Amino acid sequence: MQLLLLSALLATQLVSSAPYDPINGQKYITSHSSTTQLDPSQHQYEGFQDKPIKEWHFHVYFFQENEQSKADALRLKSELVESVRKGDFVAVCDGVDSTMLPNLNTSYIPGVNYGPRGPHPAGSFEIWAPIEHVGAIMSYIMLHRGENSILFHPLTQHCIEDHTGRIAWIGPSFNIDRTCLSFSDDECDEAQYSELRLGYSAD
Repeated sequence: MQLLLLSALLATQLVSSAPYDPINGQKYITSHSSTTQLDPSQHQYEGFQDKPIKEWHFHVYFFQENEQSKADALRLKSELVESVRKGDFVAVCDGVDSTMLPNLNTSYIPGVNYGPRGPHPAGSFEIWAPIEHVGAIMSYIMLHRGENSILFHPLTQHCIEDHTGRIAWIGPSFNIDRTCLSFSDDECDEAQYSELRLGYSAD
């Protein structure tokens, strides 16, 4: 018995002393609740701290194997699209088209994910919100979200920080997969739907 305990103790020490080489978002839980605060250069671009945020994403999560959960998420999406069609606010998600928002390039609008995709661990769909309408969209979601959990985060030039230290939740939270996140400029662009001339692309 003592030999077994000693072996377990040695194995634990070997694992804890093994070199850890995190990549991209894997090393970030959040820069705001770490035991040791990260150096600012590790989690934001130089000069960003003085730049206002002008665009956000809402990610509506649902349990893809639960038909009621899926139906509730699709109900929210349908109602949100109808609100955009009526002109209540400007938001972009699957189902919004150029008849509702003239000049909108629909080729970049992501569809509904009927399973985990990227950092998102469950079924989801994305809503883009510019600063001019984010308050109205937030209010709408607060009143109509049903049982859905919704991840809310800004769009900046640092998508790791956007999905860790800067996130907020409406409803119960999920653990996202940070290993999918990257510093790559090709994968993280602060400005979307520039043809609408809103958010970062406003005149």
